[in-house]
Amino acid sequence: MTTCVATRGQTIMDFNKQLHGSDQVLFVVTPNWASARGTMSLYERKEKGSKWKCVITFPVTVGKNGLAWDPQTKMQKFISAKAKHEGDGNSPAGIFTLGPVFSYYGFGKINMPFKQVEENDICVDDVKSKHYNTLIDTDSIKQQTWDSFEHMKRTDSLYEYGVWVNYNSEPSVRGNGSCIFLHIWKDETSPTSGCTAMSKENMLKVIYWLNQEKNPVLLQVSVNK
Repeated sequence: MTTCVATRGQTIMDFNKQLHGSDQVLFVVTPNWASARGTMSLYERKEKGSKWKCVITFPVTVGKNGLAWDPQTKMQKFISAKAKHEGDGNSPAGIFTLGPVFSYYGFGKINMPFKQVEENDICVDDVKSKHYNTLIDTDSIKQQTWDSFEHMKRTDSLYEYGVWVNYNSEPSVRGNGSCIFLHIWKDETSPTSGCTAMSKENMLKVIYWLNQEKNPVLLQVSVNK
């Protein structure tokens, strides 16, 4: 973990208008759109209009093909870059609210909604399914309507601790991408399929730092506009 560092090309103030409803921001920046490595800086402020304070900066990995803009974001019209779609190996660029923290285990006191994932919990990434981009308990579904999905309780530690990212939700557009999380990385050189990953130590620090009353958001961009 490192102290806060200056970011070339993009600063949180470049997006201040879009962040008016949030007092906590997880700011991810990559050196270019194709890069699978970047940094995450945690920013917070006391209230709307007050000065942003950077708490910490640390390395992260993103999709193996870099970043691509959320097709539904208004910011895309200002920036020349590709749009994200299902299976493209890109992490979404844009601003996204956060869903529940999840873990293989129970959790101590945190300030976010929490779900302990079990063997029967999956995230559906089948674009043909009515459950596309949804976390579901398979025991609660009478008839399977998907051919492709992710187990939330994996046999490795990648999803041991994580946070659901509200990407392509409410409503979910089929084909725009699904099952985007913050989670533990394999290592600092291994990209993801579209999530944003970090060390276990930093993942836990993020979880304990998050506060739903501050309406935290994930902001992901590239230095290269």
